[in-house]
Amino acid sequence: MARPYDAHEIEDRWRHRWEADGFGRVDPDGVDPARKFYNLVEFPYPSAEGLHIGHVFKYSGADAFGRYQRMIGREVFQPIGFDAFGIHTENFALKVDQHPFDLTRRTTERFRAQLSRGGMVWDWSRVLDTSSPSYYRWTQWLLVRLFEAGLMYQAEAPVLWCPSCLTVLAREQTEAGGTVCERCGSAVAERVMRQWFLRIAAFADRLLEGLEGLDWPEKAKRLQRQWIGRSEGRDIDFGDLTVFTTRPDTLPAVTFLAVPFRHPAAGQTRPHPLTGAPIPVCEADYVVESYGTGVVMGVPAHDERDRRFAVEHGLPVSYAAFADATATATARAVATVGRPSVRYRLRDWLISRQRYWGPPIPIVHCTRCGPVAVASEQLPVLLPEVDDFRPTGTGRSPLADATDWVSTACPACGASARRETDVSDTFVDSAWYFLRYPSSDVHDRPWDDARTKRMLPVDFYAGGPEHVQRHHLYARFVTMALYDLGLVPFEEPFPRVRLGGLITKQGAKMSKSRGNVVTPDEYVEAHGSDVLRCALLFSAPWEQGGEFVDDSIAGIERFFGRVWRTVNGPDGEPPGQDVVDRAIAAVGVAIGQLRFNVALARLMELAPVARSAEAKRVLVKLLAPLAPHLAEELWQQLGEPYSVHSQPWPAHDPQALHARRIHLVVQVDGKARGHAEIESGLEEMSAIDAARGVVEAALAGRAVRRTVHVRDRLVNFVTDGAG
Repeated sequence: MARPYDAHEIEDRWRHRWEADGFGRVDPDGVDPARKFYNLVEFPYPSAEGLHIGHVFKYSGADAFGRYQRMIGREVFQPIGFDAFGIHTENFALKVDQHPFDLTRRTTERFRAQLSRGGMVWDWSRVLDTSSPSYYRWTQWLLVRLFEAGLMYQAEAPVLWCPSCLTVLAREQTEAGGTVCERCGSAVAERVMRQWFLRIAAFADRLLEGLEGLDWPEKAKRLQRQWIGRSEGRDIDFGDLTVFTTRPDTLPAVTFLAVPFRHPAAGQTRPHPLTGAPIPVCEADYVVESYGTGVVMGVPAHDERDRRFAVEHGLPVSYAAFADATATATARAVATVGRPSVRYRLRDWLISRQRYWGPPIPIVHCTRCGPVAVASEQLPVLLPEVDDFRPTGTGRSPLADATDWVSTACPACGASARRETDVSDTFVDSAWYFLRYPSSDVHDRPWDDARTKRMLPVDFYAGGPEHVQRHHLYARFVTMALYDLGLVPFEEPFPRVRLGGLITKQGAKMSKSRGNVVTPDEYVEAHGSDVLRCALLFSAPWEQGGEFVDDSIAGIERFFGRVWRTVNGPDGEPPGQDVVDRAIAAVGVAIGQLRFNVALARLMELAPVARSAEAKRVLVKLLAPLAPHLAEELWQQLGEPYSVHSQPWPAHDPQALHARRIHLVVQVDGKARGHAEIESGLEEMSAIDAARGVVEAALAGRAVRRTVHVRDRLVNFVTDGAG
């Protein structure tokens, strides 16, 4: 059946009206702190030709949740911006052979148009762009504060190098146990280089303890705990080599020590701390120099990996244990060896990158004074425009060749000096952006203290699982550091986080780097943005995600057509009040739990019976968070005052929810044919019998191949004639 309305005309008209009216704009100086709701989404990298379906899925859910919060009385602040600096954008610029300055202007305009057309209520008056000097001035200011506090330092250390991206990586930016680049999938190598770090490891215990008070999915907490990796054990000395172990009881069975490749002790021996016997020191690819002490005990009798290594290299296997007459004495000896120790997997955050597209690290190197921070009044250190921005692969940034820019005066003594030529990683930009949104119009400081106290912390953060061990962890660390410096009044930036699921294509994660991105434009052109967002939200649970398929598009279009005809049709008999009350409660609870697919299913049940004037109004209000343009149009057609999105959520009688009678949807081959009024909780056979009486005529003697029963919701008779 043809769609009974012009989706594009309706959506364009209402979108322009909302933009003209500043709908969604919030005055951070006038918000009631008791009612404010800071609804934050992770801002996108404008590093391709546009948003993909995964963005629409995640943002549509967050927007529906925000619209619902507005209808239940909250003042919703929902900003958006662009994480425009960094390797993602620069790699795309290299791919299309366009300078990042020009490319970013073009892609952010493209992304902004798509974000506007999606029907989300963004506060465009607060938009951020991390590549703008007005933003990265304060990113540099933040680094200066951390440097002055001793939380930022430069050191020579083993680092992970991506030979494709031609830059160092933080360990959090690798996959497969730190062996491949998460961005391009290339195998990484280890180099020793002088780099800039932030002292996140000093906050390890606080980061762990803080998780207890956060309303986060347990999976997210577990991922951060695993990444921080707190282990209690003992440090044990084998001569001048120290081993950390959580199993000192296996010390008698140690037959070798494993070290990284090129370790100076490789090929030598060290004395066993119990017996003094020489223990060979062997190079092993599973030892990471920066984890623990960089030396691992080899215990083939107790560890399968050690056993395989011992067999491959002809090393002995010892079954020494505490089962003989000397067991007690051995146990005492083990207990006295070494000293208690706590170790962490977490390492200090490596932030310097030998790339072009990022904020220059605000440090000047002086032969007299050493590294000196650029004075706050001299910020920002502007990124110079250079013709050749390609990474060199030499360990030097392209900025090193901008000799006029590199040469400067020392801020401390005035002598000739040189600028730091590395740029900071993109995750530094996003580690504090949530603080800037409410104060984006403040130009003389990174954030206004009064606004920050009123608007933060964030009330709800719609994030991605891929960022739990990266961006979320970094933002928590930076906020704790700022709290310690007296710059913000809270330690945790995101008390409540929910993770949107991944949308896959052909079974693989949809990402720009994998080349399997599906853009929303063609679907919006063909069906409208309301259809696309509801089709996505209906096809997969928001927190789980799923495979992107087109089938749900047609189903949502049929549903919208049914709603349109119902609302515009003549008023009829009202449904039972308990039916309406149940729908109001069920849709509200489902949206509040981010179960948008369930909310849409409940609306599909209500639509066929919402024929009275009041039921139509309720139906349109319930639809508003999910299909904002369509609901606005239908609300106007009902003669109601603008805007449906400013209306309160429909009230309902809580007592009616406990009524024992319900209306069971009855379907034949998936199409609704009527309702059966039955007792709530009726067992399956009785419910099927009641449903069959409603559709005897529709079945017309056809054989029923199988029957689908969903308690208290529906019965579907699937016949032999069904496809």
